[in-house]
Amino acid sequence: MTPNTPVPAQWPARFGDELYRFALSRVSDSETAEELVQETFLSALDGLATFRAEASERTWLFVILRRKIIDHYRRQARATHVGLDEIGDGGPTEADFFVPENGHWTGPQAPHSWLRADAALEQQELRDILQRCQERLPPQQEAVFALRFVEELSAEEICQELGLSSANYWVIVHRAKLQLRRCLEKHGLGKN
Repeated sequence: MTPNTPVPAQWPARFGDELYRFALSRVSDSETAEELVQETFLSALDGLATFRAEASERTWLFVILRRKIIDHYRRQARATHVGLDEIGDGGPTEADFFVPENGHWTGPQAPHSWLRADAALEQQELRDILQRCQERLPPQQEAVFALRFVEELSAEEICQELGLSSANYWVIVHRAKLQLRRCLEKHGLGKN
């Protein structure tokens, strides 16, 4: 066995915790994170013959996990279709919040700073609240939001991965922003 030969029996001990933390930071619950890590190990076992040691074993496993996370959001986004008329029950429309030409917030609706300079604890609280608010998004919105703002995929990549048109993508992004903003404001953030 050469130094670059993968040792699957050691993967859980050597990389399991790190892969789990990475997955948990990108999905909404621990069970899903555990499943993604297990799927990563299984895919790596299936692809063991193709491992050429061009990257480290750890890097290879993280590449597989990242792909599994994207696949998770793709499945989630396809599970539920968000119609164009679901902004609310007779409430404000997107045009009340966004400039149609560029998608930026309108002047009076622009968010205010949510953080104060002494806010390390408040930043953690913000992350926790944002995570809970993100979990409340409809599946397609959560998937698009996570792929764009957590995984930092481009709009084109997300449209290709999820089979969305550009227009539908932007509608979903705007709706996710609106719902997240409303949720964050319900938790006392963003209002002076």
